[in-house]
Amino acid sequence: MTTLIGGDDLSSRKPARQRRAPRKARLGDAIKAVRDAVAGTIALQHDRWALWPPVAMILGAAAWMSTPIAPASWIAPLVLTTCGGLGMAIATAPLSGAGRLRMAAAGAFLLIAAFALGAVAGGVRSEAVAAPRITQELGPARLTGWVLDAEPGATRPRMKVLVSAIDGVNSPPRYVRLSVNAVLSPGRSIDCLVLLRPPEGPMAPRAFDFARRAWFQKIGATGIALGRCRPTAAPPPLSLQDRVMLFTTAVRRDLTESIVTASPGEGGAIAAALVTGDRSFMTDATNVAFRDSGLGHLLSVSGLHMALVAGGIFAALHFLLALLAPIALRYPIRKWAAAAALIGAAAYLVVSGASVPAQRAFVMTAVALGAVLIDRPAFSLRALALAAVIVVLISPESVVDPGFQMSFAATAALIAAFEQPLRAPGPVLAPGLILGGLDASWRLLSGMLVASLVAGLATDVFAIYHFQRVAVYGLASNLASTPLISFVIAPSAVIAAVLAPFGLADIPLAIMAGALDMVAAIGRVFAERPEAVRPMPVAPAMAFLLAVGAIIWTCLWRGPLRWLGALALLASGIVYVSAPKSVLWADGDLRAVVAQTQEGWIAAADVRRGSFAKGRMGGLAGLSAAQTDKLPPPDICNRDVCTWRTPRDRQVFRVYRQEGLVAACRTDAIILSDVPVDDAYKARCAPAAVIDPVDLAQKGGLSMTETAAGVQFRRARDDAGYRIWSGKLRRIDE
Repeated sequence: MTTLIGGDDLSSRKPARQRRAPRKARLGDAIKAVRDAVAGTIALQHDRWALWPPVAMILGAAAWMSTPIAPASWIAPLVLTTCGGLGMAIATAPLSGAGRLRMAAAGAFLLIAAFALGAVAGGVRSEAVAAPRITQELGPARLTGWVLDAEPGATRPRMKVLVSAIDGVNSPPRYVRLSVNAVLSPGRSIDCLVLLRPPEGPMAPRAFDFARRAWFQKIGATGIALGRCRPTAAPPPLSLQDRVMLFTTAVRRDLTESIVTASPGEGGAIAAALVTGDRSFMTDATNVAFRDSGLGHLLSVSGLHMALVAGGIFAALHFLLALLAPIALRYPIRKWAAAAALIGAAAYLVVSGASVPAQRAFVMTAVALGAVLIDRPAFSLRALALAAVIVVLISPESVVDPGFQMSFAATAALIAAFEQPLRAPGPVLAPGLILGGLDASWRLLSGMLVASLVAGLATDVFAIYHFQRVAVYGLASNLASTPLISFVIAPSAVIAAVLAPFGLADIPLAIMAGALDMVAAIGRVFAERPEAVRPMPVAPAMAFLLAVGAIIWTCLWRGPLRWLGALALLASGIVYVSAPKSVLWADGDLRAVVAQTQEGWIAAADVRRGSFAKGRMGGLAGLSAAQTDKLPPPDICNRDVCTWRTPRDRQVFRVYRQEGLVAACRTDAIILSDVPVDDAYKARCAPAAVIDPVDLAQKGGLSMTETAAGVQFRRARDDAGYRIWSGKLRRIDE
C-alpha cells in the first residue's frame, strides 16, 4: 500500500455518507430537544389558558372606554355572538385529527368574543347610568337637597349633594358636587345659593377626565356655593333607596365622629379614615406625608383594608373555634370562619361608604372567601380572574381607573411570586425555641420584604403613567409600617368592632390610633426627604401598554416562557426614554403655561386663578411641586405680552391684551392668546400656530412637542374625545 508523503492513509477515510450521519444525528437530537422543551413549557400552562379570557374582557372594556368616538352599538354584540358561536362550535365539534390546531382556533375566537363582551359591558353600563345633567353654566340659583359626602378639596372643602330641586331646572341632576366654605354633616338637608357648570373634561392632554367619572357616578353638575349653605328641616326623599342611603351616610358620620372623639389627635383622624373612608378630619400635612412617602394607599378603602378586616375576622374566629375540640373535630370550622368573614366584609363595605374601590375590593375578597367555602385555594390567579370578570360586568368603567389597575397588578404579581411557596409543604424551622424563633422571624421579614418589593414594582408602572411620579421610599416606608398594620392596627380594629356594641371600644381604638400615629411619623420621616418623590415625564401610551403587557405575561405564564415579558419591559423602557418630550403644557384657559426654554423651565401663570393649573401643568412636564412653585416667569414680559424661545429656537408669545398681538406679529411664531385672532391677522403675520379662545373652546388645553421638522400639538379633546360623557374642556376655579 502506498502512503503519500504528508497525506492521509486512504484506507482510514470513511465514505461521506458515514461522515454525515453523526451530524444528522446531532441535528435531530437538537430538534428533538427543542421540541421536547416547547412541549414541556406548553404542558406547564395547562391550567393557565383560562386566565386569558378575563384579560381580554378587561382590554375590551378599556378599549371601549378610551376610544375618542363610541363604536356603533351593534358592532360589539355582533362580534360577541359570531366569534363566541364559532369558538364554541369548533371546540365541541366531533372532528378527528389536528386537535391542537382546532383548540387554538377555538381559543382565538373565544378570546375575541371575550374582548367584545368587555366592550358590550361598557356600552350597556354607560347607558344604564345615564342621568340628567346641565349643559351650560347656571346661576346664581337656589339648590336644595341632602348632603351625601364631604371631603377636603385643593382650596375649599367639597360636598356631594343628593339634589331635590334647582331653581329654573325642570330635570335637575341626581347629584351635584359643590365647593363650599363650610361643610355640613352628611345626611342633613341643605339650601344653597350656587353657581353651577357641567362636569369638565381634562384640562390638558393626559390630565384627569372628571367628566367621564362624573357620568358613571351620576354627578350632573359641579360648582361653588355663594356664601354658606343653610341647614333646613326638609322631609326625607320619597325613594326608599335614597332614604337608606342618607341613613347609612348619617351613621357613617356619627361613627367617624365617635372614633375621633374616642381617639383625639391625628391618629384618631387616620383611624376614622380607615374605618369609614371619611378623611375630613385629617390635616393636609398628613395627607401629603402619606402620599409622598408611598403610604397613600392606606388612606383609601381598598383591597388592603378589606383583606385586613376579613382576614382578621377569619383568623380570630378560626382560632377560637379550634380551641373547642368537640366543634373543631366535627364541623367545618374553616368554612364557618369564612362565612363570618364574608358577612364582616359586607358590613365594612356599607360602613365605609361603598365607594367604587371598596366595591371592587369586596368582590375580590368575596371571591377568595367563596373559594374557601367550596374547598378551593383562596389565593389563586383563577380566583383573581373571576373577580376581574365580575368587576368588568358590574362596573366596566373601573378598568381605566388607576386604583383598579394598581390593585389587580399588585395582587396578580403577589400571587405569581408566592404561588409555589404557598403550595409547597411548610418549611421545617430550626430546632430549639431561640433558633426556631429567629428562623421564623427571618422568614416572616424576608417574606414581607419580597411582598413589598413585588407589589411596588408592579404598581410603579401605573404611578408613572397616571401620576407622573414615583415615591422613592415607598418600599422602605411600607416595610417599616407593615408590622404595625398587621400586628397592631388590624387586630385592634377587629377587637374594637366586636366591643363597640357594648361600649367598650375606646381602649382598642386608642391602641389603634397610637399605632397610626407611629405610621404617620414613619411617613413624615420619609416624605420630608428632598428626594422622596421623583417626578417623571409623561409616558407615551405605547410604553405603558408594553409595560402592562410585560406584567400580565410574566404573571400569567409559568416556567421559562414567563421571562419573555422582560423583553416587553425592555422595549417599554426604550420607547419611554427615546420618545420626544413636550416642551410646553397649557391648560384650557391659558391660566397656566409651563414651558421649556433654552435656559430651563419657566411658567406664565395667573397669580390669582392659576395656582392649581400651574401645579398640574408642572406635574405633566415632569417637575415636582417644589420645582413648579419656584419656576420663574419669562425674561421678556409686560402686561400685554410675554415671550421666550424654545430649545430649538422657536419664538413663543403669550398674549394678554390686544396690544400684545402687534409685538407677536412674527413669521413662524407660536401665539397663545387671551384675545381672539382673526384670519386677516393670520394672513398678514403668518404665525406657525395660533391658540386663541375660539380654538381653546373647541379643543381644550395642549402640549407641544418640537422636532427638527416642526412642532406638534396634542389637545385635550384628543383624549376626551366625543363620547356621551364628554363635557366642556375649559376649567373654572372652584
